[in-house]
Amino acid sequence: MKQKLRLRRSRPALHFVGFVLAVAAGAVSAAGPEPAEASDTAKMPLPLKVVGTRILNSKDEPVLLRGVNAACLEWTSDGEGHIVRSVKTAIRDWGVNVIRLPLAQDRWFGKAPEQKDEGVTYRALVREVVDACATQSCYIILDLHWSDCGEWGTNIAQHSMPDQNSVTFWKDCAAAYKNHPAVICDLYNEPHDVTWEVWLKGGTITDRPNTRRGGPPRTFEAVGMQKLLDTVRGTGAKNLVIVGGLDWAYDFSGILAGRQLSDPGGNGVLYANHAYNNKGHSVETWIARMAEAAAELPVIVAEYGGSGGPQRRTGRFGVPGSASSPTGDDWLLHVMQALQDHHWPWIAWDFHPAAGPTLISGWDYTPTPDFGVFVKQALAGTLPRYTPPVGADIPTPARQSSPALSARPSSATPSVGNDITGRWKAEFDTQVGHLKYTYEFKTDGDRLAGRTIREREGETTETDIKEGRVGGDVVSFVEMLKFQDREIRIEYQGKVVGDEIRFTRKVGDFATTELVARREKAVAPPAAGKWQAEFDTQIGKQSYLYEFKVDGDKLTGRAIGDIAGTQSETEIGQGKVNGADISFVETVKFQGQEISINYKGTIMGDEIKFTRTLAGSITEEMTAKRVKEANAK
Repeated sequence: MKQKLRLRRSRPALHFVGFVLAVAAGAVSAAGPEPAEASDTAKMPLPLKVVGTRILNSKDEPVLLRGVNAACLEWTSDGEGHIVRSVKTAIRDWGVNVIRLPLAQDRWFGKAPEQKDEGVTYRALVREVVDACATQSCYIILDLHWSDCGEWGTNIAQHSMPDQNSVTFWKDCAAAYKNHPAVICDLYNEPHDVTWEVWLKGGTITDRPNTRRGGPPRTFEAVGMQKLLDTVRGTGAKNLVIVGGLDWAYDFSGILAGRQLSDPGGNGVLYANHAYNNKGHSVETWIARMAEAAAELPVIVAEYGGSGGPQRRTGRFGVPGSASSPTGDDWLLHVMQALQDHHWPWIAWDFHPAAGPTLISGWDYTPTPDFGVFVKQALAGTLPRYTPPVGADIPTPARQSSPALSARPSSATPSVGNDITGRWKAEFDTQVGHLKYTYEFKTDGDRLAGRTIREREGETTETDIKEGRVGGDVVSFVEMLKFQDREIRIEYQGKVVGDEIRFTRKVGDFATTELVARREKAVAPPAAGKWQAEFDTQIGKQSYLYEFKVDGDKLTGRAIGDIAGTQSETEIGQGKVNGADISFVETVKFQGQEISINYKGTIMGDEIKFTRTLAGSITEEMTAKRVKEANAK
């Protein structure tokens, strides 16, 4: 989740100049006008469509969208007197080819407290912005940014999901701009805190609003993304559409799992990612997730922002933290380099001096030194290449020499490496003495997870590995070791040669060691028996006893749960065991509905490291420990 910081506000100034004639001509009826006959159609951009994972124009030429968000029409009805000039400046002086314009459904119909004209001047102002873009060969994204939980004129803010009034908005807005060559429709900004089924189809939810404006949580009937798309298409509008996934438009998993929108009669759907340094993920993790999505879906980074470079500011988006940038990696510049290398379309947030992360310092449009300068350089194709520090770098495509706005989107996927799942042993001498290590690895495509078990002078330390990757025969990961109230970063870079991995192990800036880890030929530990787990969830602490029986590769048994004092007992289904890998499904009843909980785990001695996924969207990590027979109940 991000906060869009508003540090100051200019005084409201009614923006009548420039659209009075449009009002007189009837351009502000609720249905809106067709594109004006007097518009400079020679400079209109060609309409866009999706073909496979690519964005093409009507001549089947690839188009790479790169631009800026221009906020304020979600929180004001008059654009603060700056919105048209801002858009023109972004096009003329910064060289964008797309503007994303956040809107509020209440203001579109004149429902905000300050409006007295049923939205006439607001819609005319939107029209002026659209024309300013269209006549300069610039695309414009009309983004439904703020909604109202189904109550006109109240709770005008950012909410978890769209509502029935959002359907009313798109019926009118899409009709006004149907098949306009420059207009793209962004169905709803940053859905969050619902299941993927609700995201797709709608349902009753209790809202989790952006706490800055959204008011108290309200229960209402949310509308799914498919319904909003169908509403747009129902007007006859074939315009390209954008939709963001869950976790504030960060997560693609449910879409990749089969919940793509159906759009047989339109120009296609782009799936949006909003990238900010507030997820506790390294840039490498974000790149891997983007590449996975881009291999199957047409994607766009519809928002990103941060603070980077020599003048990056503490407490701003993009400042490194222990979870996301332990190497000292510059999050913002690393993300921008990835956007360039992979040719992903992007739109930076935001071209307003008080909507952080900010691209401009004031209304003279001076670029901010820690963000705006880099975006302006990227748009011009002059941003210097950023090389991440050791331990943060990953293989990237060769840098293209073509200008930034003519590059072709990529659908490349990361290379998948050796399957090094299993246990590996190593012994070596260091400055602190002789060390024995066991590395327990679990690969998933090019991702590497697991733990290190370190023995020194009779003491054993276990650590989950971080930032693990496998590409071809190359292996890399990070071990974070606590020493005297400090965390020491240990970076491993290795090459797989048969049943050996030849590692270079770098301990901070202190020492480097060469070592060889050898694969342990071991029989997978048995899954049969009883296992206990306790873990925290969104609804409180849960305790489980799992009783497993194994017959070949089939797993049966039951899950006995204590959820906030409520007892449950469920026969497990679809259970499988394959070596150290274990999976099954627990089906529980909640408020009259059946909810599937999918478990995938790896047996590591007397522990099973599980990933537990509820209703296809909520993921939890937990560990089950074997119950010794003497203690079993």
